[in-house]
Amino acid sequence: MLQQQQQRRMFTAALLALVFILAAVSTTEAGKKEKPEKKAKKSDCGEWQWSVCVPTNGDCGLGTREGTRTGAECKQTTKTQKCKIPCNWKKQFGGK
Repeated sequence: MLQQQQQRRMFTAALLALVFILAAVSTTEAGKKEKPEKKAKKSDCGEWQWSVCVPTNGDCGLGTREGTRTGAECKQTTKTQKCKIPCNWKKQFGGK
């Protein structure tokens, strides 16, 4: 008889704990604001068009290349980027 009462109390405690957990989870989810989906960026900017890499000294090594793009509302229409031309590129194609 004593064992049955203990089992009932354990069952009741477990049931109350489950109800409490479910209530906590549902209130947490209800409190979260749904984030509006990010709007897709509408850009009138075109793709970047890059010039060839121009070495700073000689015909190989470090250099720069320029990129341009078109568009009425583009914040940036030109930019310069560092680049590198390997000095052994001619050997790969049979050059001297």
